[in-house]
Amino acid sequence: MKNLTAIAGRDMYIHCRVIGYPYYSIKWYKDSNLLPYNHRQRAFENNGTLKLFDVQKDVDEGEYTCNVLVQPQLSTHQSVYVTVKVPPTIHPFEFPRFSIGQRVFIPCVVMSGDQPVFITWQKDGRPIPVSLGVTIDNIDFTSSLRVSNLTLMHNGNYTCVARNQAAAVEHQSQLIVRVPPKFVVQPKDQDGIYGKAVILNCSAEGYPVPTIQWEYSKGAGVPQFKSIALNSGFRIEVLVNGSLFIKHVLEEDSGFYLCRVSNDVGADVSKSMYLNVKIPAMITSYPNTTLATQGEEKKMSCTAHGEKPIMVRWEKEERIINPETSRYVVSVKEMGDEVISTLQIMPTVREDSGFFSCHAINSFGEDRGIIQLTVQGI
Repeated sequence: MKNLTAIAGRDMYIHCRVIGYPYYSIKWYKDSNLLPYNHRQRAFENNGTLKLFDVQKDVDEGEYTCNVLVQPQLSTHQSVYVTVKVPPTIHPFEFPRFSIGQRVFIPCVVMSGDQPVFITWQKDGRPIPVSLGVTIDNIDFTSSLRVSNLTLMHNGNYTCVARNQAAAVEHQSQLIVRVPPKFVVQPKDQDGIYGKAVILNCSAEGYPVPTIQWEYSKGAGVPQFKSIALNSGFRIEVLVNGSLFIKHVLEEDSGFYLCRVSNDVGADVSKSMYLNVKIPAMITSYPNTTLATQGEEKKMSCTAHGEKPIMVRWEKEERIINPETSRYVVSVKEMGDEVISTLQIMPTVREDSGFFSCHAINSFGEDRGIIQLTVQGI
C-alpha cells in the first residue's frame, strides 16, 4: 500500500484491498496494538476499511498494518505509513474603535500548525492596494498590519490568510474608521416672519452619522438654553438633514437657538444663532360699526401692531381717502409697540354713510379693518 497523508482535525479512511476469496478475517494493528483501541477508530471487518475520526498528529501518525487471515494457519499482511499534517490555527483578533488620523497596529498570530507557514493579508477579498500606505511585517509565525494615519479609505474587511502544506485558513475583522462630527452648514442669525414657516439651517457629517439636537433660549438676554419640545402639535420638527423647521412662527419663537452635533467620537460641536421674529402689520383694534350725526364731527380710530415703520391708509368703498381734502383729517400717534391712526370727518354728511377701511402696511405684510359708518339725520 502507498503511504498516506492525513490532515489533523479531519476524518480519514485507510483501505486494505484483498484479492481472492474466501478469507477468514481482516484485522488492523498500529504499533502491535489491535485496532480499535480508542473511540476515534473504527474497523470495518467486512471490507477491510479503517476509519480514523478527528485525526490527531501525536496519536494517529505512524505505521498501520493490515493482517488478513486467508486460512486458519496462514495470514498475509501489508503496512502503510500515515503522515499527519497540521493546518494553521490563527489567534482571533478584532479591530478596536479607531478614529480618523489615528495609528493602527494589528497582529495576526498563527498559534499552531506545521512549518513553514505563509501569511498574507487581504482587504475586502483582494490584495491590499499599495496606495493605502499599509505596512505588513512578517516574522516567523506572525504577521502584523500597520497604518500610520487612518483615513476613510481604510474602512473595510481585513483578512489574515495563513497557508501551509495542510491547508489555508483565514480570520477576518472589520475596520471602521470613526470620524468626529463637523458642520457642513452652520446656523446663522436670520429673520422669521410671524405666521410663516422658517427653516433654521444646520447640517453635519461624521461617522457614525451624527445626531443633531436643538436647544432654545427665549428672548435677547443672556442665553439659557433648554431642550425644544418637538411634539407640540408638530409645529416644530427636525428635518432629515438636521435643520429645524418651524411651521408657523409665533412671537415667542424669537430668541437664541443652539444646534448641537454628536456621534460619540471626539467632542460634540455646537453653534448658536438668533431668530428675530418680524411681525407683519396687523390691525388689532377698530370699531365694526359706528354712528354719526349729520353736520357734526366724527372720529374713527384703528390700532395697528407690527414691525416699524407702519403706514396706515384709509379707504372708503375701496377708494383711497386723500387726507388733504377739506373734510378729512388723518392723525397718527405711536404708543409703545402700537400705532393708532384716526380719521376725522368734519362735518359729516349723509353721503359719508358706508364702509370705511383702515389698511396697516409694513415690510412684512398688511392687514385691514372694515368699519360701517351710519350718518343719521338731525
